Amino acid sequence: MNARHDMSATASVPAEIDTETDTPAGLEALSLDAAAQSAGLAEAGGPSLGLQAYEALVDLILSRELKQGEAVQERALAGRLGISRTPLREAMHRLEGERVLERKGNGRLYVRLVTVQEIMEVLHVRRLLESDAAARAAGKLPAGVATELRARIDALMQRDDAADPEHQRLDGRLHGLITDHCDNQLLAGMILELRRKTRMFSLKRMDNRAHPTCLEHLAILEALEQGDGVAAAAATARHIDNIRQAIIDKLLG
Repeated sequence: MNARHDMSATASVPAEIDTETDTPAGLEALSLDAAAQSAGLAEAGGPSLGLQAYEALVDLILSRELKQGEAVQERALAGRLGISRTPLREAMHRLEGERVLERKGNGRLYVRLVTVQEIMEVLHVRRLLESDAAARAAGKLPAGVATELRARIDALMQRDDAADPEHQRLDGRLHGLITDHCDNQLLAGMILELRRKTRMFSLKRMDNRAHPTCLEHLAILEALEQGDGVAAAAATARHIDNIRQAIIDKLLG
């Protein structure tokens, strides 16, 4: 592996955040569906204040504006972002569940030091598990679902907007169908947990991936619909390989 993929590079730097809340340590991680719902990603609705706060916090972390050693009180951070503290707390709790933030012994939240190696390890395991799940789910989609998703993906590609929240809805829907129909609850739970760890790298931050992601989803969908487990596994592996490269480019670019 060349220097471009140096596994010791970091994705973010630690910053201290005083939450000023009574929330106990060890907040239970939300499932993908529950987190999406709490973030306002329901099919019929627009972004909630919690989701806006989440996106703003992620932007601060990825841009390194939350610097190493910087202590930020919740009140000051809310003022900086122009939001109230309630949605900010929701965003912090979500990021804690995703292990982007971690709570120390003093009760405060810190931005974790996430290395490229950690992200690559997650994606490596995702590739193994999700490929197997796709193979297991091939031919098991409910009637009409593939047609519905294909129409939505085609419409999304025509709109050509990387910031369109439909990207996240469709991504969750397709990958959710795979885990729902892989006939292995343990496998499905492991995949959901791993997907949470890379969820902060949305198409909003990798807009060059919008169109390719749609094409990759169509390829996965086609294999699932045709009941071709080998093709479904291969298409899923290619999809995650491309996600991995895009995240490397984002972190090291």
